[in-house]
Amino acid sequence: MIKKACLSAALLISTSSLANQHEIEFYLTSNSFTDIAPVLQIADDEWQQGPQSDASMGFSQSRVGIAYQYQSLSSLRWHIMQRIDYHLVTNPHTALGYYQEQNELPLTSYDEYDVEIELVGSRNRGLGVEYQEQIGQLAISIQANYWQLNYLRHSNVSGTISGKEDLQLLGNLEFEEFYTDNNFLKRPNSEGGWQTSGDGYSLDIAFTYKLSDTMMLYGEFVDLINRFEVTGVGYTKADINTKGSFVDNVGFSSFRPLLKGIEKEQSFEFDLNKQIQLGLDYAKGPFVYHLNTFKQGDRQFTQLGVSEGAWGLLIDPVNKVVDIKYQGESIDWQLGLDQFNPNDALAIRVGFSGKFAW
Repeated sequence: MIKKACLSAALLISTSSLANQHEIEFYLTSNSFTDIAPVLQIADDEWQQGPQSDASMGFSQSRVGIAYQYQSLSSLRWHIMQRIDYHLVTNPHTALGYYQEQNELPLTSYDEYDVEIELVGSRNRGLGVEYQEQIGQLAISIQANYWQLNYLRHSNVSGTISGKEDLQLLGNLEFEEFYTDNNFLKRPNSEGGWQTSGDGYSLDIAFTYKLSDTMMLYGEFVDLINRFEVTGVGYTKADINTKGSFVDNVGFSSFRPLLKGIEKEQSFEFDLNKQIQLGLDYAKGPFVYHLNTFKQGDRQFTQLGVSEGAWGLLIDPVNKVVDIKYQGESIDWQLGLDQFNPNDALAIRVGFSGKFAW
């Protein structure tokens, strides 16, 4: 939404000069979706209900920044940004087992739970330079970004577990994790034993193309090319077996988890999922009709909508998400939810842009 508004402005810039010499834009984009449980309940780790029966994935990607443009160099914009990215892949057994364990319920729904977790979380601060160009009816933007990573957690857990009525857990898990801080086994970073920062780069491309007086094609490709690296980050690989038994000093049979593995420092490289959006606008009378599709990782979303003046409405019929948007002269915003109460929402989309010129 924000990038599209900037490119539309480029159509005007090519034919007229601005009276103002400086422009600053504050912007925020955030897109969260999961088919496991409500987004905010997962974020707070306070599940108030059981997971969806087809639970498999979730993501949350947010970027906030400030962009500066100087009229004498109107084709360039300079960005200061911060981003937070989380991606989760799991399965229904794991989601249900986690909910039951967190709420002190016995894991007895299945004889054996198949465990699968892949979690990638990172936080980065960055600088970007954006180049805008107008070529006939085509307006294009290319933005190169440098990122300084200050948080990473990449976890993989697989195996099987089972439970008893007394809340005891039995099973065997294979575990591997890279981390800068928080980690599953709570390993301390004694005397700076591993690195807690890294760096990376990414490339974003956006365009609008005027097909006719009534039709506009647009697209945005975020993280089209990207790479992140941490040298000497914390690393743990282990097998966790809870099937070992022993008799304690008062004669009761008990179970003690057996942990076998390695802890060290190791370099790690990773990519973030690409975010791809394509759309078509058709204007007729006072209305503009919208067809929009975007892909975030492996998840596809499609929206149909209409706008009049500054206000617009978009509907995703598959995921039952409704977006309301407003595009003014200096302020744009957008809000999308699949539930009226955000605390119950599986999808939350937020966008904001405010401009100030002098």
